[in-house]
Amino acid sequence: MRYGEDIMIPSSKIMVFSHCLLNKSTRWWQNGKPIERNIGLVTEVMEFLLKHNIGVFQMPCPEFTFCGNPRPSRTKDEYEALPGFREHCDRLAKSVVEQLKAFIFMGVKPRIQILAVIGVKRSPSCAVSGVIRSIGREIRLVEEKGIFMEALIKYMLEEGLSARFLEFDFDEPHKIIVDLESLLH
Repeated sequence: MRYGEDIMIPSSKIMVFSHCLLNKSTRWWQNGKPIERNIGLVTEVMEFLLKHNIGVFQMPCPEFTFCGNPRPSRTKDEYEALPGFREHCDRLAKSVVEQLKAFIFMGVKPRIQILAVIGVKRSPSCAVSGVIRSIGREIRLVEEKGIFMEALIKYMLEEGLSARFLEFDFDEPHKIIVDLESLLH
């Protein structure tokens, strides 16, 4: 081998997704809403990934794996009050971090690079910056992370892993594309 041959190690980019972005059937069932809200996947995101040849890591859904479906709509406060739910999120987050760590440290050729972790706006578990809370008798969107995301960030930091955290909004699905495009430039 000549000097400098191994400098150009190929890399593979991946994004880490909340489960429901790739499998909407795990979202809480919304009576009276179109069934399309709860089947399939988020096409805007998948089209972007395919166009840019980006791999996917799908995280587990803490709410579905704890409560199943159908389940009632709950605020972060209500999930915090469910016995064992925070511990469930901690276990799942630790497992995700161990897998991501293996990708980063075991992936040599190609080297695996995490572009971002994508959460879900208003989710009691997977919100990155906007979660639903009960405040007095009102339900409000507050600037706060979901229970699972809090644990994921904590364990990633403990293991020396970093990534940008972005938030998908099911009410405005096109907005994520601008954020995703900025990752590539």
